[in-house]
Amino acid sequence: MNNLKRSGLHLLIVMLLLPAAAFAQQKIRTGTVLDSQNNQPLPGVNVIKKGTTNGTSTDVNGNFSIETDDAAVLVFSYVGYVNKEVPAGNQTKLTVSLDSDVKALSEVVVIGYGTIQKKDLTGAVSQVSSRDFNAGINANPLQAIQGKVAGLNITQPSGDPNQSPTVRLRGYTSLAGGSEPLYVVDGVIGIPINSISPSDIERIDILKDASASAIYGSRAANGVIIITTKRGKAGKATLTFNNYVGLETISKRLDLMNGDEYREQVVRIKGPASLDDNLKFPKDPDGQGYSTDWIKEISRAGFTNNHEVALSGGSDNFSYRSSLNYMDRQGIIKNTGFKRVTGRVNVDQKALNNKLNIQYNLTVSKTESDLMNNGVINRAVLFLPTLPVRNPDGSYYEVDGSFDLYNPVAMQENYQNQSKNNVVIGSMNLNYNLTDNFSVGANGAYRYENTVESAAYNMAVKAYKGTLGEASRKIDQQNDKLLELTAKYNKNFGSNSSFNILGGYSYQEVANDGFGARNNIGDPSLEDIDLYGLYGYNNLGRYQGTLIRGQNNYATSFANSYKLISFFGRTTINLLDKFNVTATLRRDGSSKFGANNKWGMFPSVAGGWTLSNESFLSGNKTLNYLKLRAGWGRTGNSEGIAPYNSLLLYGPSLNNYYDPILRDYLPGVDVIQNSNPDLKWEVLSQVNLGLDFELFQGKLSGTLEVYDKRTNDMLYNYSVAQNGVDIFVGNILKNIGQMSNKGIELSLGGTLLQRDKFSWRSNVVGSVYRNKIMVLSDNNFDSGQILYNNFDGRGLGLITASELREGHPLGEFYMPKFSGFDDNGNITFQAEDGSATPDYAKAKKFESGIGIPKTTISWINNFTYRNFDLSFQLRSVFGNKILNNLRSNLTLSGSVLENNMIRDISTFPTNYSTPALSDLWLENGAFVRLDNWQIGYNIPAKGILQNARVYVSGNNLFVLTKYTGIDPELAVNGNIQANQQLPSSIGVDSGYIYPKTRSFQFGINLTF
Repeated sequence: MNNLKRSGLHLLIVMLLLPAAAFAQQKIRTGTVLDSQNNQPLPGVNVIKKGTTNGTSTDVNGNFSIETDDAAVLVFSYVGYVNKEVPAGNQTKLTVSLDSDVKALSEVVVIGYGTIQKKDLTGAVSQVSSRDFNAGINANPLQAIQGKVAGLNITQPSGDPNQSPTVRLRGYTSLAGGSEPLYVVDGVIGIPINSISPSDIERIDILKDASASAIYGSRAANGVIIITTKRGKAGKATLTFNNYVGLETISKRLDLMNGDEYREQVVRIKGPASLDDNLKFPKDPDGQGYSTDWIKEISRAGFTNNHEVALSGGSDNFSYRSSLNYMDRQGIIKNTGFKRVTGRVNVDQKALNNKLNIQYNLTVSKTESDLMNNGVINRAVLFLPTLPVRNPDGSYYEVDGSFDLYNPVAMQENYQNQSKNNVVIGSMNLNYNLTDNFSVGANGAYRYENTVESAAYNMAVKAYKGTLGEASRKIDQQNDKLLELTAKYNKNFGSNSSFNILGGYSYQEVANDGFGARNNIGDPSLEDIDLYGLYGYNNLGRYQGTLIRGQNNYATSFANSYKLISFFGRTTINLLDKFNVTATLRRDGSSKFGANNKWGMFPSVAGGWTLSNESFLSGNKTLNYLKLRAGWGRTGNSEGIAPYNSLLLYGPSLNNYYDPILRDYLPGVDVIQNSNPDLKWEVLSQVNLGLDFELFQGKLSGTLEVYDKRTNDMLYNYSVAQNGVDIFVGNILKNIGQMSNKGIELSLGGTLLQRDKFSWRSNVVGSVYRNKIMVLSDNNFDSGQILYNNFDGRGLGLITASELREGHPLGEFYMPKFSGFDDNGNITFQAEDGSATPDYAKAKKFESGIGIPKTTISWINNFTYRNFDLSFQLRSVFGNKILNNLRSNLTLSGSVLENNMIRDISTFPTNYSTPALSDLWLENGAFVRLDNWQIGYNIPAKGILQNARVYVSGNNLFVLTKYTGIDPELAVNGNIQANQQLPSSIGVDSGYIYPKTRSFQFGINLTF
């Protein structure tokens, strides 16, 4: 009993002492948090006891107070600074210094034939990493960075899954030479961008100014986009699965009338007797009129399945990453879409005591596409809603004798237009370190691309009777060989000065060839539109098309090739971590160029001054980093020059000759192209001023760019008088014109809010752009009046809304002002004296706006809370006009019996029957679009599962715009096609385009 009493007493004493001991270990810790560089106090620093949510933050003077035990570890975190952990121990007064997080400035940027730290950049270069790619369905890598880079405008003009976006970097630099950037993938130049799976990409670097892109010489005038794919890392093997399914629907439809509304307007405009036409207003078995939604009949909900598996791993001397991606994307228009398989293997190997580094890359891509017949959409808009899809016997309902009325379902179900594309790219890059400072390298690549397009049309339906059952097949292939040799020398002078010298040689040879054949069946009974085995494009030789329709182009073929040989060099100097200088020079020789201009020189020079490292800015509390950059360079644009463009060429003559032996007219051979020994690349000179900055301890950072670039020796296909001596054809491609592009770009962003479990990162990128055509003619060659942007309509001849004029921008509308309607239903215009006239020839024309946006802005946001994340991007354009040509044609009251109309026809006069060009149809093209959004959740991983994430996302959730058409984002290509003289339409909405889509996706990412 005594022992039990003593034990109870001891237990009571321990229980009484435990709280006191625990209380004794708790201490009030106070202290100050300072910037390690300038010893200035940092307000708002988070101070958290590690492993708990217990914490506080520093006041305006950097002071804090927290209660912890001696065993606690305090974690100090602040935006723009490296986190720091400090054991509490027995300290009650702490002074903690935080180091600035210079990671962003130390990031590596790819600049062509090498890399450089971001802080040492002198040119205008932007980088987008894979973690910042756009959410949603990104079949093309360019869609993944739409809206992410100031000055890079990526336009997806329709919802066609087989259409590539239009890309313009700092505007339009050419008419006939093209304005598409140069693409470089893992050091291989000219890779087809569609052959790269976005999920294989590590980062994309965009070289925007000439000082950055001049290293690529005669092909870099439109900027350079460099893609670096993901590679393996040393460590255990990692297996990832990335999968999503998506659903796409039409985002906005044309406001067409239904059957009842159409009949009502016919009665209003043409009178009740018009409904007695049983061909256009048939009745169903119950005696009721039809109301067919033809857009609905040809469309569907489009499903996308995307599946990818990737395996990576390796050791310090050997690493690998292999991936396989499959995408099956249905178009929202039936009979369209594609299936694509992309495989990639990247291998890195070190040898010879780690002096030799070898990279092996292999890409295989196979795409099978069902291509769109744009006539189906056209007729779905025009076909009357009062007509049924089929007759009672199951045949298609057609309206004989009416030019515009073709059954769109019959068209859609009786044609095939298929494409098969195969791409194989193999490359190997070697780099050998002869010394610690000197290395040599070799880069070799081979690309083979093959495309087969097959089409057939069933002449049994009204729309295709004129084709006589045409079937065709076309095969194109390309072989591209590249060899590049480089040597690099690096030297450091102390800890903050260095220079780098690069020299290289490049040889590229590209060969193209193809063959095409077509035939006419002529007999509907022989059609096999479903099987295409016995009849159709799989058995073209079965028919005798020449007996049905005599032509000499049933079989075609071509072959061409060109070579590009280059020498290039670059020197970069870094002095005292304050001054940077970069100079490049490239000399290109191309077989495309004329005999007098085989070689071109492309120099550039740029400098940078890091002002924040000067004594007068060092320690500034607000401005933490400031760098001024200036650069000039000259690049070329040779992409618009086809092989043999400079040579005198012979080919089939349009004038047949009479053969007295055969007693028939036969095709002859004649000159089809004039020689031009002076033909050369377009020359683009560009000046760029840049300012990089960081504010508020790195919370906010940005870049401001101002550029002025001018294209000289701009290509255009000029009309010339034939003299039979040296001019045999009525046109010739010459370097004469000049074009100016100026702009301002701003990128601004940072982490606006960061707490223990919540963060908000936001970025704004925007640009302002102006274009002007300076020169089109000289003393020897006159472009004449170049009219483009056709305004089409019933009863109209050639009417154009734009004219290329010196001193004016590309895409400018030039048209009369609308004054109203006269009593006869005719549109009237403002005349020279201010009066109203219905005579278009007497109307005064005005500069009425531009079809190219002047300002683009994107707002990008990323939120995280615990394991959840949310992101979205708003993209907007301003300052452009749209000519709504479709609206002008679908409000013609006088033509209401010829095709369907939009509901707004009720606001137009009943006798309005002839469209006319005026600013009545010109609308504001500005918009704000929710481009993409995503909500994700990171599932806590256990065991072999390293990471698991599920997400829902979408594209094009809404558009805010005053534009009354389907969508304000139109094709803005602006190029002049080969041997043509007119630019493609800019800012004109003809309306018969593949509808834009709204999409939703559900995905899962797993890593083992």
